[in-house]
Amino acid sequence: MKILCICERGNSRSVALAWILKDGMNQEAIAVGLRTMGQETKDLLFRWADRIILVDKRLEFEIPEEFRHKTKVWDVGPDRYFRGFEPELLDMYQHYLNTEGL
Repeated sequence: MKILCICERGNSRSVALAWILKDGMNQEAIAVGLRTMGQETKDLLFRWADRIILVDKRLEFEIPEEFRHKTKVWDVGPDRYFRGFEPELLDMYQHYLNTEGL
């Protein structure tokens, strides 16, 4: 499965999620920041992805309607994970994987 992991800037939350999906689950995953991509790149990646996972609920309505059927929201809150691989964040992602799946 091709999974697009999205946070605001693409530095911490989405990177940690993509790492879990790639290294722990052997999925094809890309981490990006919604605020740091141009529209052409967004369109390309939204089309590429089988699943789009937003890690911040505030970004939900910035996903175009045509791609929302691919989207899940795993809201881990605002970015306070400056290294991304903090145990609290990884535990939240594991919880979402266990309860919601991909």
